[in-house]
Formats: sequence, structure tokens, C-alpha cells
Amino acid sequence: MREFLLRTRRWRIVWVTVFVALSLGLMASGAIPATYIERREAAQQVWKAQSITSYHIVVRAFFAGRTCAQEIEVRGNRQYILRDTCNSSWLSSLTVDRLFELSARLEAGPECFPSKQDCVCHRVRIGSIEYDPAHGFPAAINWRREMQPNWQHPAYWKRVWEKRELPNCTAPVRMLRLEVVSLTPLHDNETLRLHHASSAAGSN
Repeated sequence: MREFLLRTRRWRIVWVTVFVALSLGLMASGAIPATYIERREAAQQVWKAQSITSYHIVVRAFFAGRTCAQEIEVRGNRQYILRDTCNSSWLSSLTVDRLFELSARLEAGPECFPSKQDCVCHRVRIGSIEYDPAHGFPAAINWRREMQPNWQHPAYWKRVWEKRELPNCTAPVRMLRLEVVSLTPLHDNETLRLHHASSAAGSN
């Protein structure tokens, strides 16, 4: 029996040592993924380092069961929408700044529902963000918002006790996927496509 315990202890030490070594190796190689906010902040630093203030961007969007697209030219603080088949005030203009704003929503914690005082359920966002490795902008945003029971909150169990039934924490899942089809930096001496189009229309 004593020999068995000693052998078990030796194997436990071996496995702990292997686990620690693998963990340190993963940390050293950067294989352990960073948090959403760390990845976004790192990507924003890459984007800012490009010093791209003028660019042409095309974004494809999938939401509410439909597909649409936006084509925008950005000149510093000015935006020129060349094409927009989304027509959604919720999406707004999908510039790089707006894409970073939308990607940051994955960093937010669960939201109480129906209220902060009665936090029986909560809304959570689940998804992933892909950043362009060369320029840092969000190349793809993919997340869904769904309702889940808030088992950890006293309000949930209070409702169960009072109603003698499980709270209804189901709601339609809201999904969003954005894909940057292209992003082309522009030079200050380039003429806007929008200007070309309006000039051509005026001449006709």
C-alpha cells in the first residue's frame, strides 16, 4: 500500500511538472489568446501607426436575416457614402472607427433584463473579431446577442419561489456579421468618386 501511494505521488509530481512546463511554454510563445480588449487595443495601435486618414472602404453586412453593403470614402473627419443598401440607423456608417466601436461591444458584460433591479435574465454577446494583421482594422466582426437565465442573481430565485416556475429567458437571437471586402488608402490629391459621379450627372 505504501509503495502504491509513493508511486502515485511520483506520477502526480511528474504530471504537475509537465503541466507547468507546457503552460510556461504557451505563455512564452504567445499561444494563450489575449482578452477582447487587449486584442482590440493592440489592433488600434497598429491602425494608428499607419496614419491612414483618407481611405475607401467596402463592408458587407449580414443581420436581421438579410445581406447588404456599404461603400464609403473617408477624408479625415468627413465621410462620403457612395453606396448603402443597408439603410440602417443602428449600423450607422461603417467606417474603421465605427467597426472598432462595434467590436468593443464584445467586451461588455451581461446586461440585466428586464431591469437592473429585477435582474432575472441577462443579455450576453458571444462571438469573435478578426483584425487585419497588416493594418489593424477589424476585418470581420461576428457576434450574436442572446438572452440567458441569470442563475447567479437572487432575483432569479425569488421569481422562481414566487411564481413556482422557471422565468422565461428566451428571446430571438440577434446576430451580426460584418466583413471588410476592401480597404484602400487614398492620397490627398485624389478626387472623390462621389465628386466624379456628381460632376458627370451635372454635365448630363
